Amino acid sequence: MWRVAVTILLLLPLIGSSQEVMNDSVIHLSEIQITSSRLNNLTTGLNVTSFDSLTLDINQNSNLSTLISSETPVYIKSYGPGNLSTISLRGTSSSHTGLYWNGIRLNPPNIDMEDLSLYPSSFFNKMSILKGGAGSLFGNGNVGGGIHLENNPEFKKRFEVTAGGVVGSYNDYSTYGSVVISNEKIWSKTQLIYKNALNNFPYKDMEGEIVDRTNASQQQYGFMQDIYGVINSSNLIGVSFWQQSSDRDIPASIQVPQSDAFQEDKSFRGMINWKRFWENGSFNTKAAYLYSYLYYFDEDSIPELQIANKIITNTAIGEFTVNQQLKNGILIAGGVNYRYDECSTIAYNGTPVRNTIGLFASINYQIPVIKWDITANFRQDFIDGYGAPFLPALGIEGRIVKFIYGKANVSRNFRAPTFNDLYWYPYGNTSLKPEKSWNEEVSLIFKDKMKPKYELIVTGFNSVIDDYILWTPVTGNFWTAQNIQTVWARGLEVNGMVKVKLNSVALNLRLGYSYTKSTNQKQTGPNDNSINKQLIYIPVNNFTGNLSFLYSGFVLNYRHSYTGLRFTTRDNEEYLPAYNIGEIMISKTFSLKDFGLKLQFNILNLYNTKYQSVAYYPMPGRNYRLSLYFQFKKRG
Repeated sequence: MWRVAVTILLLLPLIGSSQEVMNDSVIHLSEIQITSSRLNNLTTGLNVTSFDSLTLDINQNSNLSTLISSETPVYIKSYGPGNLSTISLRGTSSSHTGLYWNGIRLNPPNIDMEDLSLYPSSFFNKMSILKGGAGSLFGNGNVGGGIHLENNPEFKKRFEVTAGGVVGSYNDYSTYGSVVISNEKIWSKTQLIYKNALNNFPYKDMEGEIVDRTNASQQQYGFMQDIYGVINSSNLIGVSFWQQSSDRDIPASIQVPQSDAFQEDKSFRGMINWKRFWENGSFNTKAAYLYSYLYYFDEDSIPELQIANKIITNTAIGEFTVNQQLKNGILIAGGVNYRYDECSTIAYNGTPVRNTIGLFASINYQIPVIKWDITANFRQDFIDGYGAPFLPALGIEGRIVKFIYGKANVSRNFRAPTFNDLYWYPYGNTSLKPEKSWNEEVSLIFKDKMKPKYELIVTGFNSVIDDYILWTPVTGNFWTAQNIQTVWARGLEVNGMVKVKLNSVALNLRLGYSYTKSTNQKQTGPNDNSINKQLIYIPVNNFTGNLSFLYSGFVLNYRHSYTGLRFTTRDNEEYLPAYNIGEIMISKTFSLKDFGLKLQFNILNLYNTKYQSVAYYPMPGRNYRLSLYFQFKKRG
């Protein structure tokens, strides 16, 4: 079956290329056409937050976890600078959020979640967060939502070189460089990063004494190369390579006096992408290879307690999509995705392999009189070992009256068990079923493009996840994974934006608030006291505010975030207190003909707040960062 499916997948581009092409027409290669059409055109009724150019510029020296936590009311669970940082969207776990690079899912099969601290935000010129269930579009794991990272080509004649560095508190140093060469036919961008940090910030230990954080250093290298070429008015091809490595020490919790653990993370990602256009339609075929290597070592004087584990994953992906705009206002789209995963580690008894085929189709229609968009999405995945559920979704959105708009979406979603859930020796459970959910949301949107420009989005969301996988003790210190929990996640999100321009002064204000209740609805045993209790490390309340002033090359920005209390035990008896974090940034850009210079200064944790994102893992107090970037641009 798999050989037949792969053969069909490889032949589909040839079938699509037999379509009649309008060679005498001019096809406009817009960014929306080049990037994922599903994210841009078929997420009707869902909320997509895209970071604007100012936000990306301010956060050029940040990683993905810092960017998301400071700019959105989304909770990031962090073990401290340079260490594991994971996301929770709408009351779900980190494995319920997909991370995508140019439409390719990056989540590794062994744990199905990504460490966002390893992703430099400077590597991407477009970043979006898709909230809500999107399994009918992107398949496995999109129960809470997805993070989409993109590199969009711009076919204009230019030569651009950017180089800069950052010096921060606690011996934090990093550099970045990029070269862009492009014209009407080709776009090439080369990027490099290097980071070195000791992260030796002071904190209070269990005895209340001020000590410096130890064994928390990090070194990171990264290289990315993107090349896109316009073959003719009907064909576009792109190739991308991304290599990255990180060596970091793993600090102990403050309950443990010392740690000697360290971890190496290495990855390689490569992708080739071909898009062909015809009148009112196109097809896109892509192939990708993902490799990751993780080595963890924790030395101990007792050999039996020493931990050394190497994890290697290999993933191959092939995808074909096609869309056609019909004359009656109907857009139809569909495609097939094939994914091969394997993982090698001493923690498994063997090297497990998983083959997945996903078939998906969509139809979008604009209702003529009221001009509302309605989209129906459908997907069926076929996965080795068990059957995945059929995933339908229906979304609708449009204007209600004048400046008031509405949108709604209902979807079926699922998450397959990870390789760790299935094969971790000796208590992995190969009988696990996929988690399944129904997600619903509805939004009211108030917006006006008049001056001042504003937008207010109020969203209510609800989801119930059945067969939720939970690791529970079976004997002594041994645990196993079981489908024994039902999670009900619901809440309210409010996001607002105001932009005002008075002569040469611009003011931008963004506010975001989320109220999230995520509770266990099923007792897992006679001694389980978690029924109707909030899931651990999911705050009920989150808030972010961002105020920027722009004038004559100056940018003054203040950011504030509030994170509510988080329970650390399933019975909600223990918790971490809420905290407020402030940050201020000032930058100045100097321009002279083809040359530019940007100087930026950040004060992080402005109020010197003492807090923990994870219990017994301290976070740094007030600290500083100075950035200097040089740019040479030659256009036209």
